[in-house]
Amino acid sequence: MRKPLIAAALLLSAALCLTVAFASGGDAANPLISLSYLQSVFSPQAETQIEQKLDQADSTLQGTMDQQITGMKADVLAALGLNTALSPQEVTLNYGDVLSGTTGLTVTPLAGDIQLTLVEGQVVDATDGVEMSSGATLSPNHRYIVAESATAWFSPLSSTAVLTYQGPYALSRSTTAPNYFAIARALRDLGLFLGTGSGIGEGFDLHAAPTRAEGIVMFIRILGEEADALSCTYTHPFTDVPGWVDRYVAWAYHQGYTNGVSPTLFGSAQTITAAEYEEFLLRALGYSTAGVDDYTTSLSRALALGALTEGEYQALTAGTFLRAHVAYVSYYTLDMPLNGSRQTLAQRLQAAGVFSESQLASARIEVNSPRIS
Repeated sequence: MRKPLIAAALLLSAALCLTVAFASGGDAANPLISLSYLQSVFSPQAETQIEQKLDQADSTLQGTMDQQITGMKADVLAALGLNTALSPQEVTLNYGDVLSGTTGLTVTPLAGDIQLTLVEGQVVDATDGVEMSSGATLSPNHRYIVAESATAWFSPLSSTAVLTYQGPYALSRSTTAPNYFAIARALRDLGLFLGTGSGIGEGFDLHAAPTRAEGIVMFIRILGEEADALSCTYTHPFTDVPGWVDRYVAWAYHQGYTNGVSPTLFGSAQTITAAEYEEFLLRALGYSTAGVDDYTTSLSRALALGALTEGEYQALTAGTFLRAHVAYVSYYTLDMPLNGSRQTLAQRLQAAGVFSESQLASARIEVNSPRIS
């Protein structure tokens, strides 16, 4: 298509130049523009300029067509109830949420347990080069592709999960399960739950089991004593305490909140159980004292006091205790009155200057999901 256009343009340009030459007084014996000049100089220059103009026109046309095609694809997907992600997107999921998609959707699990449900067709594990069966749990950091003429659902088996996706998708959020990420954000706004900084799932790592080190930090914050802990000069006898938690452990040891797991070990990397962490919360409310080593009744006492609902009690006794649950029980404990007082834990923290009433009100706006009943 281009060559005829170039030839026509060259002929037109030459004709114009010759016309100008003759009109300016040249003749066949002594033209103002010679044939050799037209062939060796003018024609190549003109051809280059015309080629550049045509390239620009092609690029503009191609860009316009790409935009139109992308818009048409988006319109078709929208008509099917789907959106399209043109680049990889990270999404945080709570139990009960579902990410679904059709041909071309790619999914990479980053954290938590994610189950595949095949509505029709196949999903391929592109990392291992195998087809997946419906009901399978996906492997972390593997890339999964929804094949031709296929529809698939991806949903968390765990309390939370994080994945990236690209392509045609729809996202359904549960209205009956807790939104652990919203709760974690609310606590972060209050300075109580700051995350690990991992970069996955807003850095909260809600899928992970909490450690004793993380538990003691949360306990000190819930007590409203973090500033005191960070500025203290106390020592402790433990040899397994990393630098980031050293001041918290020193403060807790001096206050008699913990004696560690042995005379020289705090057990920083050991996981903390739901009963152990609930004992911390009961202590913050004034229903437990330092030095309690028997945690077998922690959850049942919390249930009897109203700090836990029946559903929460069942969930904590039956499943694996995760950072998601640390955030959850901490958030709802803020509304509990202190032992022998009408003042709530949240009000005590406000009085201690940990956060303000307006900050608490703003944080509560984050959480719209129901409590486990």
